[in-house]
Amino acid sequence: MNEYSYIEIYKDKNILAVQKNHGIYVIPDRKNTVTPLIDILRHDYGEVYVTHRLDAGTGGLMIFARNKTAHRHISLQFEKSSVTKYYIAVTENKIVPQSLMLPIAKSNHGKYSINFKSGKKAVTSFYNLSSNDKGALILASPKTGRTHQIRVHIKALKAPLYQDFLYNKKVDDKRLTLQCFYMGFLNPANEKYISFTSNITNFMLQYINMLELSEKSVYQYNYESK
Repeated sequence: MNEYSYIEIYKDKNILAVQKNHGIYVIPDRKNTVTPLIDILRHDYGEVYVTHRLDAGTGGLMIFARNKTAHRHISLQFEKSSVTKYYIAVTENKIVPQSLMLPIAKSNHGKYSINFKSGKKAVTSFYNLSSNDKGALILASPKTGRTHQIRVHIKALKAPLYQDFLYNKKVDDKRLTLQCFYMGFLNPANEKYISFTSNITNFMLQYINMLELSEKSVYQYNYESK
C-alpha cells in the first residue's frame, strides 16, 4: 500500500520538515502494529520531537523539532494557531468559497461532529481549486487545530472527502484524500517567517487524475499572499 514512510524536504539544526505518506501513524497507537513515523525519524536523525498532529490517513507536510528549545518554540506556535496551514482535499462536490466557523465535539465510534452545545471553536477557510461534475479539488486552511476539523467541516458543506472511511462510504482502506501541502511559521533560529511546500502525493494524484481535476491548480495558488 505504501511506497515510503516519509520523504525529507528540509533539515537544519532546529527543524526537520518531511512529507509523510498516507496510512502512516506519527506516534505509537494501539490500533497500529507498524513502526510509527517518530520512531523511524529518531532512528534516522537522532533527537526528534513531534510539534503537531496529522491523522494517519492524511499525507503530506509535517514539521518536527530537532532539539528541546526548537520544540517549545514551534509547538507554542501550533498551540496558538499562528502557523499558516493549507491542505488540499479531493472531494465529492465543489463548495462555495467561505470561512466556516462551526464548533466540533467528540461523537461516537471515533467520530467528531458539529455540536453547538459542547463543541469547541473551530474555523476553516475553504477555496475551490478545480472542479467538474465528477468531483472537486479544494484548498482548506484551518485556523484552529481540532481533531478531524477539515473532515467534519467539509462534510457539513456537503462535500465530503472522496475517500474517508469515517465520514463517507465505509471502506477498508484507511487512507484519506487529504494532504497537508503548505505550512509557514516563525523560524526558532531567527524569528523570521519560513515556509515549506510538499509535492502532491501519488495517492492524491491517483484521484486527481481519475476525476480529471487540475494538478496545476495546486502549484499555481499563491500561498504566500494569504
